[in-house]
Amino acid sequence: MIGQLIADVEALGASLRRGKAVNVNDQSSKDRAIGLATRYFNDVRSSVVAASSEKQRLRNHDELWQQLIRLTQGNNARSTYLKTIGALRKQLSEFQISALAKPLALATRLSATREEGLILKTLESLVPSAAASYRQGLSDLTDRERLSYRGTAAEFREALRETLDHLAPDADVEGQSWYKQEDGQKTPTMKQKTRYILTSRERNKTQRESAEKSTNLVEELSGEVMRAIYNRAALATHVHQSRSEVQRIKRYVDTVFFDLLEIAP
Repeated sequence: MIGQLIADVEALGASLRRGKAVNVNDQSSKDRAIGLATRYFNDVRSSVVAASSEKQRLRNHDELWQQLIRLTQGNNARSTYLKTIGALRKQLSEFQISALAKPLALATRLSATREEGLILKTLESLVPSAAASYRQGLSDLTDRERLSYRGTAAEFREALRETLDHLAPDADVEGQSWYKQEDGQKTPTMKQKTRYILTSRERNKTQRESAEKSTNLVEELSGEVMRAIYNRAALATHVHQSRSEVQRIKRYVDTVFFDLLEIAP
């Protein structure tokens, strides 16, 4: 998740550098900045917290995001935007390095099951950033005092998405005779990537359809958890139901991982 945010921060910076005006006046750029900050606080911050135990470092990073939001409230200097975005990019990269450097021994401290340990070990060697997301999801589920599981659902989904992107590049999927762009999508879906991987491994139709269905359910359930906080008035009900839903998401993610990563149970 941190990696994707870094890419989006870089994209915003590149867009701003192409502008000619001294100040950033266009609302679209401001909306992009606000969207990134919202995503950081809602979905990515939990990963940053897990990556760093230094409270002052985290406070400084939070303040940078708040500064970016403040800049959008008026027509402020483009150079100030770029300076803030550059600092965010640098700090996020440091947090990502810290997250990836965490030892696999953490799986034991989290009381991970044998199956979870196998998934973590395989992901660590294949897609380290996906391993970091999966590990964070496990950690979140052990925290009984957690007030929201939106970020947890996103961690498990991101672990699966990054793995699919690694094993099934867009261009390879789009080159298949069966590929057809789905409505509202510009790139292959997670389900289509799952199909590509298992088809290339000559899995039978039943095996492919089972994995594709699980992948689809991860997408659907993750979306439901993200929306739930806005639809449920009672916090206690939200937390209890969201945790159960995230546990379901994890079960589906685990099932797909065992197929994709060819892990022997």
